[in-house]
Amino acid sequence: MAIFHMSFSNISAGKGRSAIASAAYRSGEKLFDDKEGRHYFYARSVMPESFILTPKNAPSWASNREQLWNEVERKDRRANSRYAKEFNVALPVELSEDEQKELLTKYVQENFVDEGMVADVAIHRDHPDNPHAHVMLTNRPFNPDGTWGIKSKKQYILDDNGNKKYTGTSKYPKSRKILMVDWDKKEKIIEWRHNWAVSVNQVLEQKNIPDRISEKSFVEQGIADTPMQHEGINSKRHERKAFNQQVKNYRKSKAGYKNMQEKVVNRGHLDSLSKHFSFNEKKVVKELSHELKTYISLES
Repeated sequence: MAIFHMSFSNISAGKGRSAIASAAYRSGEKLFDDKEGRHYFYARSVMPESFILTPKNAPSWASNREQLWNEVERKDRRANSRYAKEFNVALPVELSEDEQKELLTKYVQENFVDEGMVADVAIHRDHPDNPHAHVMLTNRPFNPDGTWGIKSKKQYILDDNGNKKYTGTSKYPKSRKILMVDWDKKEKIIEWRHNWAVSVNQVLEQKNIPDRISEKSFVEQGIADTPMQHEGINSKRHERKAFNQQVKNYRKSKAGYKNMQEKVVNRGHLDSLSKHFSFNEKKVVKELSHELKTYISLES
């Protein structure tokens, strides 16, 4: 049964996230972070199918995943910079893998790339019953010459005579922030979600598949039913937590065993050595151990 799942989020420096690490995790590629001087790589049992779509005025390096996200982080260096917008979307299981990719590519091209964003797409098929895609989108538009554009500009508020307005004794004139693109508006997310439902339903209809999806809740649709839960990453959280605890316990036990082995070996060496100590030498070692706050028993 086709289900609707599409969630949006921001990848930002303010939340301690990295665009390079995010792209490496989603694509399964090994990427070098110029700022941190290190590689990011996350091994996957099933390699994602990844590709990049670029707008017409984007430079050639925007098609290179590693260079793209390094350039994004190099341009947006503020502590609260938002590097990218991301959405996660469930792909209809009623379609073949090629049909899923064709549907997703067409949707991303028309809704984001044609608007000026670079789209870094990664399709995950770790579980046959849960095909989904992660799409990272650039937040900053490109100028016609391929250089980075601006996200917003400051506009001063003027009085009736065309002079800048001030508040009280402030030396700074009043101004407002003018967005150069509308990609961060709530209305756009509503529009994108609706367009995905329309795109999926059109393909399902063309394939004579009766199922349909909607971005609206069951309440909004007047349906008295319980919505299905999309099995995303959180569905396996308890299993991962249990597995991680097992690994942690194993490593702790192994480290404890190794430590005990070392103690036994060291004690054996010490016992062997102490046989050759005179009474005064044993006394010196005992006093030294107290100085080092280490208890050494040389009792025979």
